[in-house]
Amino acid sequence: MGCTNSLPVAEEFFADHDPSPNEYGGGLISTKPIQLKVRQKLFSLRGDFTVKDSDGTAYCKVVGILLSMRQRVLIKDMDGNAIACILEKVMSMSPAMFIYGFKPFYEGQQPTPETQDGKPLYAWAKVWNAVTSLTPMYMIQMANGNDSYTRASYETADYKSWAPGVAAPRLSVVKGADKTKGGCCLIDRATLQFEGMNMYDVTVAPGIDPILMIGLVICKDKIVEKNN
Repeated sequence: MGCTNSLPVAEEFFADHDPSPNEYGGGLISTKPIQLKVRQKLFSLRGDFTVKDSDGTAYCKVVGILLSMRQRVLIKDMDGNAIACILEKVMSMSPAMFIYGFKPFYEGQQPTPETQDGKPLYAWAKVWNAVTSLTPMYMIQMANGNDSYTRASYETADYKSWAPGVAAPRLSVVKGADKTKGGCCLIDRATLQFEGMNMYDVTVAPGIDPILMIGLVICKDKIVEKNN
C-alpha cells in the first residue's frame, strides 16, 4: 500500500523561493529550512497546542474552538495575536477547507462575511482534495478576490501536495502545479513520539510561509477524517 514510502531529501527537493510580501505571521518566514513539530488531528483539538521547532523553541500556538456553530482552529503567534483561522464551509460541494487571515491578503482586499471574536476574516487560501487521484493529493488555491480563489484544478493549483503511496501519511509539497519543480515543504510522520502525541515533522523551505504549511497539515487531517 506504500505506507512506508519515504519522502525526497530536503536539500535536493527544495527550490529557491522569494519571500511573499503578504506574510501573515510577521517575521516567521525563515531564510533557511525550518523544521516544525505539528500534532496530528489539530482540528479535533481541545484547548491549545504549541508548535515548536527542532530545537524545542516555541514557534506558534494552535487553538481549537469547539463551542462555535462550526468547529474551527486558530493559529496565533506566541504573543497571543491571531494569525489565521481555519474552518470548513458546510455548503462546499467538494472536500475543502478554508484558511482565513486577520488582515488583507493583498492591498484593497475587503473582508469576507466570516468573523472570529468580532474581527473580520479575509480570504487567504482554500485547501481541497483531489478525490480522483490514486494516491492522496491536496491542492491549495490562493485568494484572488474578496471571497474567491484561483480556479481549482490540477493545472492551476498554486501549491500541490501528494503522498508517496496510497496509505502513506507523508506529503511532498511544491509551489505551483508542476510536481517536478518548486519544492517548498516536506510533511513527514515523526519516527518517535514527541511529548506523547503523534506528530508530523514539517520541514519548510526558505521563503515559504510556515503558517500556510501548518494550515495545510491541519486541513489535510480534517479532510481525511471527513472522507473516512
